This record gives sequence, structure tokens and C-alpha cells, in this order.
Amino acid sequence: MSLLLPSAKAGGRPVSSNRTASNAILYQYRVLVALFFREAQVRRGAAFALGYMAAGLEPIIIVVAISLLFTALGRQPGYGISLLVFIGTGVFPIYLFIHTSMRLREPFANEGQGRLPIEGTLDHVFVHALLHLLATAVVTTGFFAFLYLVLGQKEALPFDLAEALEALGAIFIFGVAMGMVNSVIARLLPIWNSIWPGVARAAIHFSGMYFIADFLTPDIRRYFAFNPILHGVNWFRTAFYPTYPTNIDNHVYIVLSSGVAITIALLLERIFREKLTNGE
Repeated sequence: MSLLLPSAKAGGRPVSSNRTASNAILYQYRVLVALFFREAQVRRGAAFALGYMAAGLEPIIIVVAISLLFTALGRQPGYGISLLVFIGTGVFPIYLFIHTSMRLREPFANEGQGRLPIEGTLDHVFVHALLHLLATAVVTTGFFAFLYLVLGQKEALPFDLAEALEALGAIFIFGVAMGMVNSVIARLLPIWNSIWPGVARAAIHFSGMYFIADFLTPDIRRYFAFNPILHGVNWFRTAFYPTYPTNIDNHVYIVLSSGVAITIALLLERIFREKLTNGE
């Protein structure tokens, strides 16, 4: 981030390290707040909140469409009694990853364009991520609240809210990590901007959206277990279903995957910084 520390002296007198750190934090906070409102208005116009909510309609449409199709085919939910809840607990975590990994390409792709010296690339990554997270949180909460309060589907209320938030947090961080990786790759290989959205959405079929990974045959389950998003989906579902099968769940795996992806992104950006800056 753009941690520009104030001068260590004021009127020729040394300033305590605690005061310097406090000033730096306050300074960084002001930069991020200014960027937050500017990016929100630039990306979505005056009604940016409505714009972000509209962007959240895609997962809702997917949930409803699959639920209607399964109902028409006489399919029962893979777990529990509500198709909407079962499909929703798979779709929303997956789309949190998909949209985050795609939208965080912008801060790196537009590095240095129309920015002030105090603005850093990581400042923009943080702000873009926060904007998307807030919009997704509102849409997801609204969906499950509607199922619980209006349709009376008791399964829509998680019995362990902390577990649900932890799972979404892990998936979100993994999406941020992959977004950073993709942004660097796309600047080196522009066609990646067209390839990644398809790859990300293909993950829907391998991440447990409409099936339970533990019920797969051992040979297939072994390969599916390499997908970090699958672990995130299972983690999220355990917050709604107390007895959900969790034999292949590994919470540490998705966290480590995020760390590895962020490290790779920062290394690539460092190695190719001169080439990326000069647009070669």
C-alpha cells in the first residue's frame, strides 16, 4: 500500500515512534476512504450501490434456473430438503470466487493510469476487493433472508454463522489471490483476459455446486480434492447442515492455496515489473 510516513521530526524535535505509526495509519485510512468513494463512482456512476446489486443477480439467476430444472426432472436436493438452499450454498461461494478473481484484474491492468503519486496498486486492489465483497454480502444475505423469512425455509438460516463467514472469507481471499495472479498474466499475455472467465466459470462443475464430493467414487473424489474451491463450498455448507459429509474437507488447504497464489502474483509482478511498466 502507499504507506508514506510523515516526517520523523516536527519543529526540529523528534516525534515518538508510536505517534509516527498512528499518523501513518490515519494517513493510509484517508487514502483508502478517498479511493473507495472515487472508485465506486467511477465504476458504477452515481447509483453505484444499485449497479453492484444488479451485478449480483447472476448467481441468483443460476440458483433459480438450476432449481427449476431439477424440479422439472424430479431431482431431489443432494442434501437437506430445500433445493434452493442446497444449490444456493454452492453457487454463492463459487460466484464470490469467480467475480473476485475476474474483477481484481483491473487495479494491475490500469496501474499508473490517472492515479496520484500517493496511490499504490495494492491500495486499488484493497478497494476493489472491498467494493465487491460488500455488494456480494448484501446480495447473499438478502437471498437467504428471503428464503427464510418469506418462503419459510428453515434450512436457509445457518446454525453456525461464524462458520459461514469464515468459509466465505477463505473463498474471498482465494479469489483475491487468483485475481492478482490473473492480472499479471493478462498483462503479459492479453488473450488471458478472454480465457480466464471461461476457466473460472467451468469451475462450477468441479466445485460441488450440485453434488456432494464425499458421495463420489474414491478415484474421482481424489482428483476433485485438488480443487480449493470445493473445500470452500463444503466448508460453507457445514454452517447450514450440521451433519454434512466432510471426509475430504481441508480448511488449511484453501488458505495455503491463497498464500501460494499471492506469493506467485507478487513474484511475477516483481520479476516483470520493468516490462509491465514500459508496456513491452
